[in-house]
Amino acid sequence: MKPVAIISFFLTFLLLSSTAFAQIQYYGADISLNEKGKAQVKLTVTFLKPEEEFDISLLGRIEKFSASSMGIPVDCSVTVGGISYVKCKLNLTQERRTIELNFETNDFVRIIEDKYYFDADLSLGKSINSLFVSVKLPEGFGLVSEDVKGRISFPENATILSDGRRHIISWKFIDSAANQTLRFYVLYERVQGFQTLNISYLMGFVIVAILVSIFFYFRFLRKPEKIILSVLDEFERKVFDAIKEAGGEVNQKKVVQATNLSKAKVSRVVKSLAERGLIEIERLGRTNKLKIVKKKFKFF
Repeated sequence: MKPVAIISFFLTFLLLSSTAFAQIQYYGADISLNEKGKAQVKLTVTFLKPEEEFDISLLGRIEKFSASSMGIPVDCSVTVGGISYVKCKLNLTQERRTIELNFETNDFVRIIEDKYYFDADLSLGKSINSLFVSVKLPEGFGLVSEDVKGRISFPENATILSDGRRHIISWKFIDSAANQTLRFYVLYERVQGFQTLNISYLMGFVIVAILVSIFFYFRFLRKPEKIILSVLDEFERKVFDAIKEAGGEVNQKKVVQATNLSKAKVSRVVKSLAERGLIEIERLGRTNKLKIVKKKFKFF
């Protein structure tokens, strides 16, 4: 009986482990933006096993919400405010483990001068096997060039595609941890004189594209910090300013003292700034040494 007991133990352990470490089999976000910054959002969630409840909080006000599972309506309550809360009661089966949430919002996009800043936190607080997010820009819009090597978007592993009329920015992740922040942002702008071109105008299009790229490069090379810093929230700017005032390099404990924020809050903000590539973190005993990535800013 011992071999049978051992096999049974390991099978139970593997089943429980897969449930603990991968609660969501697939999570997809398909976001389409219009010229005024309104976002049409479709969230698709496939569970590893039938769940009874599902909830998500979204920064901003949402409208025209609907939820379904393979065409069958899902019972969800929505509380709309500065943060919108969605709570759904599910009636899923092993064969029907996918739900689809659709809504619109005007709060994923902010206008900064003549630029458009898309920022969405799609965190679920659950581990995810496979994650795919795509953001489709309005027709006639393109990414703002940060330098000749890249564009302003986060996370940095974005794939940039085009369907011939619109640019599509997408991200794909495998095995995302439950505590991983799923925040995505894109800085884009209207491309003047954009139109769909046929093959007879291809050469002219290439020439114009080169000239526009040179224009953007020289224009934004002189003031990249203005664009980058404009997208920071209140706490991120407060911590960043504390590091800057210390000469661009400071002990994290001193940042806590200078900002009068809690240690936990400073740690979360520091992690966000590091993920954006604005600061570097160096472990120093029981604390961290924080350094601004100076090559991105001309005030150093």
